[in-house]
Amino acid sequence: MSLKIGAFANNPSMIPHRMNYLRKQVLLMKKTRQFLWDTAVLTIAALFMRTVGVSFNVYLTNQLGAAGIGLFQLVMTVFSMAITFASSGIRLAATRLVVDAISKDRADVKKVLRRCLLSILLVAVVVALILYTGSDLISQHWLYDSRTAQPLRLLSLSLPFIAMSAALSGYFTAIRRAGVYAGVQVLEQLVRVASTAGFLHMLSGRGLEASCIAIVLGSCVSDLISFLASFFLSKWMVRRQRNQHRVMPHLNRRLLRIAVPDAVGAWVRSILLTIEHLLIPIGFKKSGISSENALATYGTIHAMTLPVLLFPSCILNSLASLLVPEIAEYHALRQAKRIDGIINRVLYAALLFSLLVAGVFYAYAGELSNAVYHSSDTKPFLQLLAVLVPVMYLDMAVDGMLKGLDQQLSSMRYNIIDSGLCVILVYFLIPRYSVKGYIITLFVSEILNFYLSLRRLIRVSALRLNWKRILNPILCMACAVTGVRLVATLLPAPLLHSVPWLVGAILATSCAYLLALRCSGGITQQDLHWFAGIFRPERKAAMSVSPQNTGVSV
Repeated sequence: MSLKIGAFANNPSMIPHRMNYLRKQVLLMKKTRQFLWDTAVLTIAALFMRTVGVSFNVYLTNQLGAAGIGLFQLVMTVFSMAITFASSGIRLAATRLVVDAISKDRADVKKVLRRCLLSILLVAVVVALILYTGSDLISQHWLYDSRTAQPLRLLSLSLPFIAMSAALSGYFTAIRRAGVYAGVQVLEQLVRVASTAGFLHMLSGRGLEASCIAIVLGSCVSDLISFLASFFLSKWMVRRQRNQHRVMPHLNRRLLRIAVPDAVGAWVRSILLTIEHLLIPIGFKKSGISSENALATYGTIHAMTLPVLLFPSCILNSLASLLVPEIAEYHALRQAKRIDGIINRVLYAALLFSLLVAGVFYAYAGELSNAVYHSSDTKPFLQLLAVLVPVMYLDMAVDGMLKGLDQQLSSMRYNIIDSGLCVILVYFLIPRYSVKGYIITLFVSEILNFYLSLRRLIRVSALRLNWKRILNPILCMACAVTGVRLVATLLPAPLLHSVPWLVGAILATSCAYLLALRCSGGITQQDLHWFAGIFRPERKAAMSVSPQNTGVSV
């Protein structure tokens, strides 16, 4: 159907259809505004937290050195696996069950949330006891460093709070109040920084183990504060809602059906990922690098390069988390056209954004390395891994869409395949090729995971790849970077190493990229018209959209 709104007025019998269409458009625009508002709030909060996190990483690197950061990364590798065992699956399950309770079953949300919290608390307590009692064994036989035992024991105490916070996060996402929860995350980050700095000051000069314990104590305090804040917020939000008293049918079965595949996939992947990360320093040593240099190289890639490289991804992380309840609701109501509209728009927007980020990191890797760490140690890794940015960023968006479409079993399968292959490649390549072997592993892993996920999304939706729309932004990005770099050759050399020039160059590259997209048709008049319509008064916005576009909501 391609009629414009005005066409309804020519036929009086179609006036009811016109009014119904207008009401739908008003609701659609309201939902789109709310979606974009939540995404913006989450993105701003995430950018703030990433900024604080990267800055704090710089502070910790200066306090502990590369070897100390490497030791802390070993502890966090095991703890990350423990977090995965304690909390995996519950965030997705809470989101999906609360969405179903509100939109389809009209059930008691309070009982659903309580069941999620009690279930994950039981799992988390078991995992915490295992980590606490087995910390000496892990430090001696897994990490080969006795200094990691005490930090692991302390971290085990925060596992129940982290797990229940994950369930509460899923609840806030489901009720479209992710922006409220972003405030809790900001509070958590601020408490983490302040308490860690305080503990580091108290334990300064007592060696790497004491410094590592200080960071761990700061983390435990922030996890507790985060849980308490989110728990009391959720009680207030549940009390404000119109709560139904119906019991959700087959609640336990549905909870297990959603949570178990996601959790099992995360568990297996976490085990394999932990093995991979433990093999990396060992592989570096076998390649001829000394023990201290092996930890330093590992710390440079994982604690310094990847946080900077993934810094802008907070936008897509926010988008992916909000896509789960959005797509899950349309999937439950069997509104396939709107799902397809969301998928096509979001994936194309993610492609444009990821190419911009990749181009900036590739072109200004040296300047960014010097600006953030005051050294060029991360420059080669930033420039090399910038090529992977579109793959990594798009995979985040695709993963959120698959979970919204009830495809967590497929995600589990792909993650296990990906992680298993990584372990094999790390075991054989790093001892022989050192850092080059690890870079090859990263490329193979990310590309394979994205390929499998995208193929699945194509099968379960109406998504079709348009190679012209993929190649055009790549050429636009290349032209933008080349143009700005050519202009930079006319500037004085000392100016090119300053932070103001770097900021100006990134802004100029972004503007040139957008202009090239507009001139080449990568961004069409219809795209601009749709985006502008979101911020118009509701009636004008509804009048400006034709019926053929009603399937697109984001």
